[in-house]
Amino acid sequence: MKIAQRAVALVLCASLATACSGERDGGSGGAAAKASPTPALGTGTTPSAPAHQTDTSPASGEKSTRVVRSPRWKQVRSVPLRDASRLADVVATGPDAAWAVGYEDGAEDNEGVPVMQRWNGRTWSRVPLPPLSGPGGFDATGPDDVWLAGASEVSHWDGRRWAVRRPFGISEDERFSDVSVHNGQVLLIGSDESGSFVVSGEDGEFEFQFPGRAGAFNAITFRAGHAWIVGAKSRESCAGLTPMVLHSRQKRSSWKEMRLPDIPGGSLRAVAQISPTDVWAVGEIIKGGGNAHEGDPSSCSDAYESAEDRPTTPLVLHWDGRLWRQMTVPLTEGSLTGVTAFGPDDVWVAGHESVLLHFDGRKWTAESASDRGTVKAVAAIPGTKDLWAVGAIDEWTDQGQDFVLRRDGRGPRG
Repeated sequence: MKIAQRAVALVLCASLATACSGERDGGSGGAAAKASPTPALGTGTTPSAPAHQTDTSPASGEKSTRVVRSPRWKQVRSVPLRDASRLADVVATGPDAAWAVGYEDGAEDNEGVPVMQRWNGRTWSRVPLPPLSGPGGFDATGPDDVWLAGASEVSHWDGRRWAVRRPFGISEDERFSDVSVHNGQVLLIGSDESGSFVVSGEDGEFEFQFPGRAGAFNAITFRAGHAWIVGAKSRESCAGLTPMVLHSRQKRSSWKEMRLPDIPGGSLRAVAQISPTDVWAVGEIIKGGGNAHEGDPSSCSDAYESAEDRPTTPLVLHWDGRLWRQMTVPLTEGSLTGVTAFGPDDVWVAGHESVLLHFDGRKWTAESASDRGTVKAVAAIPGTKDLWAVGAIDEWTDQGQDFVLRRDGRGPRG
């Protein structure tokens, strides 16, 4: 699960045309498609009618998205954090087991001090953390198996204590961006001056699976023996970003880059697997394009800016076992930061501000979880139809305030 987007991961080139809209097919996944005998689930490629309203701003005359707030979402009392706080990721392993990770004591130019909270079925409480150089993702399979990646170290909670391991020794050049664990094996993604990499860990031993892969790795999921990495890579001649997905059948099989629609300015931030033939990846399309960090961004001579400074539109890609397809969703602006699912006909995506997108196997709808703030991550609660969502009001400001929301999956419809 991903916690923070790192500025070093993406740099931008100018003069890229705005990405085209609509649904486009990627090529066959080759080995990935052959690897699973499971029949393809519903492709979910039917575009839906917009579930939002638009209005016109008197000041600018520009249209903006307005989504109705759903009464199913309620704020849940969580641990009081110090000023400039935000929660950036959440994982749930059951009705009485969930974790949320974020920061407190932050500022506009400083993420702050890492914090973790745990839900025990009744209340949220603070989890003491080992010294960290800044979270770079976390994952959990249960109360005695929680993994938290720092910038250059990884920590494991076994139900009693944290064990901190440094796969690179005392080196500070390598930085992790996400971690995922399955059946005792942990996979970490990160980057250094030479590019992006994967580290595999098992029984306390770690090894590089491959170093120096081109492109930026933003998130990883590892489930049912299949691992998926999403991010972005450079198009040719500094012509901007395009999305990237890598797939591997673990253990220690080679990584294959999958064929995707060429989407100028596209970057993927989060990924979720329902089955090996039903995978969702979400992110944004950056207006004006961009360039994936590949070790030496100076190879593009244009001025670089933060991705957050560029207008974005939502990006959703779906793998049906044969093709990756770009989906049309009822949201016209902003980035998508999280994705989770109960099944092929019950997929949820965290969207721009506090908008949540839902796919029922045939069509998309949109609802707002809160009147204020930005939802950064969403997690299905196993054994229920409920959702956790975490985020912040006034994120990246000195007045930032974290929040935890829960959606009643069987409550009154909005």
